[in-house]
Amino acid sequence: MTTPHLRIPSGLKRSASARVGQDAEAQLLSDRETLRDIVAGLDRLELLVDQTPVFAAGAQRGYFTPDEDDRVRQVLLAYRNYRLAAYDIIFRYRDFAHIAEENLRRRCFLVAFAAALVLYAKSLKIIRVAEHQPLLRAKVNEPDAMYDLEAGFFDDVLVGYSSLSNYRALAGADRFWRSQRREIFRRFDPDSEWHWLCDIIRKKRVIVRKRLFDVLLRRLRYDWRAFWRTVLRPAREARYGLQSLLGGHFAGVYIVPHPVHVLTPDVLAGLRPQLQPGDILLCRAEGKLTAALLPGFWSHVAIYLGSRADLEALHVRAHPHAAKRWEEIPEDTGPLGCVIEGVAPRVRICLLETSLHADHVVVLRPNVSREELAAALGEAFGHLGKPYDFEFDFATDHALVCTELVWRSYRPDGEMKGLRVPLVEMMGRETLPANEIARLYADERGRADAQLEFVYFLDAREAEGRAVVSDEASFAATPDRTKWDVAQR
Repeated sequence: MTTPHLRIPSGLKRSASARVGQDAEAQLLSDRETLRDIVAGLDRLELLVDQTPVFAAGAQRGYFTPDEDDRVRQVLLAYRNYRLAAYDIIFRYRDFAHIAEENLRRRCFLVAFAAALVLYAKSLKIIRVAEHQPLLRAKVNEPDAMYDLEAGFFDDVLVGYSSLSNYRALAGADRFWRSQRREIFRRFDPDSEWHWLCDIIRKKRVIVRKRLFDVLLRRLRYDWRAFWRTVLRPAREARYGLQSLLGGHFAGVYIVPHPVHVLTPDVLAGLRPQLQPGDILLCRAEGKLTAALLPGFWSHVAIYLGSRADLEALHVRAHPHAAKRWEEIPEDTGPLGCVIEGVAPRVRICLLETSLHADHVVVLRPNVSREELAAALGEAFGHLGKPYDFEFDFATDHALVCTELVWRSYRPDGEMKGLRVPLVEMMGRETLPANEIARLYADERGRADAQLEFVYFLDAREAEGRAVVSDEASFAATPDRTKWDVAQR
């Protein structure tokens, strides 16, 4: 089957086919748990949309107050983040049909089909709420440069999700589901962790079928010109569409052709002698879809742990949180050591080379005492296993984004001076993009009271396919680099 064309979310580039790697089983389990969080998060958003008086109040008044404006944008941003995370899951399995092991192939399809149906059904909910509220629709269509939201976001979603070609793609996947479901149910025990995906598919199939025709009829009634373009124009014109997501193939997780990250094991081997436990690692993977979740050049942050022996030398094990989770540190951390990081679906400890599947990394060292360093690392262990926070809400700590793990681990507490990393207000919510940590360094560089020390910077040269050791001045300029740095090479 020829792979159909796919228009992916705005600001991202077309992906190439990506094979499921040797760690397919672990990745699949991670994606399954991430999808569980996505479903729960979208359910919360749907309930919030149903219950909030903001939309009605703004419509009656004719405008949104600043507080209402922030609340609308928060909902939009959260929906966008959950949506990109769902795309991330779907994109990962473009060539699932080529997986030799039959049971693994079926499970890949289950996760991706469930993600697509959830994405489709929840997006139709947004459409139904906003399509005939001019004020709300105008607000959702406004651009937001900080978060790479282009003008016309809602209209693009409406065009894609009322496309007949998209519906035909879903129907193709539905036929595959119907042909395989008996075998799937036979293989999975009713109490299996996989069985809830089957329940999602059964429920969302019905919702999608019912809602789609409602959207098409309302689109024809209120916006016949756009309806005409949606139905008849070529599939390549439909942005945010689901055509080619399903019906046999999925696109790869990366959004640049043939992604080969330049931070290879050999390159990272040169990085290891520079590292100490507690170091903050800012990194970026060029072309990775999840780099769009946070604004700015730097898109992820992790805390370096090293090995058990390294942590023992700092007396980290004496911290109650660390003692409780000590066995979760790999006994063999290999030549590079391990990190703790907030990623979907959970805050985890992983090997350095797993975290730095990337192209750019900088090492920053907090200027704190050994006692404070041990306390910060112990605090980080206390967040191990918490779910990833797609809504970037720093007001609570039940779920954490990567930067919140660093912020909460190093924040001042009593006599511990820690790191005073200021949060920034975005859409009425206090948060911390990874880029702001780099900006904090740049703002304080050269000062006697600087909180972060520059250690090492590996910068990608995509055109040359390699990473180079770069200097402190080059790193200090990165907060203002273009978001898609590959464009400036």
